[in-house]
Amino acid sequence: MTRRAALTLALPDGGEVPVALIRRARKSIGLAIRDGRIELVAPASVPLSSLAEVLDARRDWLLRHWLADAARRAELAALPAAPEWLGQALTPDWTGPGRAACRRDGDRLIVAGPHPEREPDAFGALVARWLRREAATTLAERVALWSRATGLAPGRLMLSNARRRWGSCAADGTVRLNWRLVQAPVAVVDYVVVHELCHLEHLNHSTAFWSLVASHLPDWAARRDWLKRHAARLFRYG
Repeated sequence: MTRRAALTLALPDGGEVPVALIRRARKSIGLAIRDGRIELVAPASVPLSSLAEVLDARRDWLLRHWLADAARRAELAALPAAPEWLGQALTPDWTGPGRAACRRDGDRLIVAGPHPEREPDAFGALVARWLRREAATTLAERVALWSRATGLAPGRLMLSNARRRWGSCAADGTVRLNWRLVQAPVAVVDYVVVHELCHLEHLNHSTAFWSLVASHLPDWAARRDWLKRHAARLFRYG
């Protein structure tokens, strides 16, 4: 596999975004936006002139998604660095170098190992691991609580690492919840839990489905709106 950077995407302001060209042993051409950059994956036999034509044909799509990704990344960069737990901001309390570990103590996150400011990437990875570990217990507790309240219990509960979905419910009764939800207020967590549990009875978004959700959470729309407005902050870690 080889990489070249001879292709660019022109921006409306006159600037250019480099396109990372990745040559692979494949038959098709693929485009993706990852971590703020554009990647074009193509067979070694396709000439640059043909790839430039592909970029030109997909320019509007690329531009729209690249600008949206740039806006999301800027929003994330502007957010406060403090981790959150069920809607509560946690102040990192660094105890010194050593084996990486963290635990919550009230409104503090006791951290050993990576320094929150000097080693932000390692700190972020540590927080993500902690959140995911704690999510396994906390989300299971919320599901158990609402299963008793609604009479709807999943056949299986799993954590999800999805980038665009907070939860899902499969036809076999498996419910998946995004571990990042544990950063949101409990009311918002409960909305996603109830939403997915109601899919056990209505595997769609019909009027009957929303009526069932409303019977358990009359203010479900406000909870969903919070999730839409603050989604970016839940993706600061992991």
